[in-house]
Amino acid sequence: MAVRYVLAIDGGGTKVLAELKEQASGATFRAQAGSASISNDLDLALENIVKVTRDVCQQSGAEPSEIVTVMGVAGGSSQSLAEQLTVMLKLIYEIEFASLQITSDAITSLYGANLGDPCVVIALGTGAVGARLNAQKQTKLVSGWGFTVDDFGGGARIGLMAVQQLLNDIDIYDLPKSRLTIRLSEQLGCTRQTISSWLKQAKPADYAAFSPLVFSLQNDCEAAKAVLTEHTQSVVRLINKSRGNSPLPVILIGGLAKVSRPLLPLALQNELSPCKGDSLTGAAILAAKHYHDIIEKGQPNEP
Repeated sequence: MAVRYVLAIDGGGTKVLAELKEQASGATFRAQAGSASISNDLDLALENIVKVTRDVCQQSGAEPSEIVTVMGVAGGSSQSLAEQLTVMLKLIYEIEFASLQITSDAITSLYGANLGDPCVVIALGTGAVGARLNAQKQTKLVSGWGFTVDDFGGGARIGLMAVQQLLNDIDIYDLPKSRLTIRLSEQLGCTRQTISSWLKQAKPADYAAFSPLVFSLQNDCEAAKAVLTEHTQSVVRLINKSRGNSPLPVILIGGLAKVSRPLLPLALQNELSPCKGDSLTGAAILAAKHYHDIIEKGQPNEP
């Protein structure tokens, strides 16, 4: 069956988006479902990816064998997880695309942010990761090694530092002292027993949920200000590591980009470039490249 469509999929911890485009007519079909982070929950991600795939196929009348697909999903940089997802799509749901490339949503965000042109992207969300795309279309990920050892500049680290402020107050004063730690104690408690119970089951998203509180108190609380000072330094370090010696434009993306940017040194703020597209845009760009490569050369390129 002839290849006629390109399918872009962007999957993260909150939702998955799909955009199917018929190349000849330009007709576009879209769908959305729940979480599709293959590193957090492969089975749930698979279920939601199948849901949006079937949705756009039903809308368009397309068959998977006619579709060139690129998926940018959280956890997609893991070759083993990507292979598992590919096999499960085929064996469990009998979905076999003409071509399927699975990559990290950091890579698709990188391609989307500057519409496929070279750039450096700094993604600040629950975690933090940098990515670089050079003129030779080579990509490199920087940091983003995970909450326990890295992701400095992300919301989970902000929440962790805030919780550490509370622990310090409990250790020294036996009770919270700052506006930040008082607010945190309302959720975590003030005793070793209640705080320890929370810590044992807390996940990165639980820590990240405290970051809006920290930002809201930055002008009224020294403890919050101290946390954001360290956060700002982490973001600056991540930017410097990610761009290296390159003159490439730097783009901030993610849920913490807007609130973090004003904290950066003014000179660095002035160097930042606007974001032109998102992860779904990047997946569509890569899918279109694979489509044209199949048509012209008979085999897809790797992202």
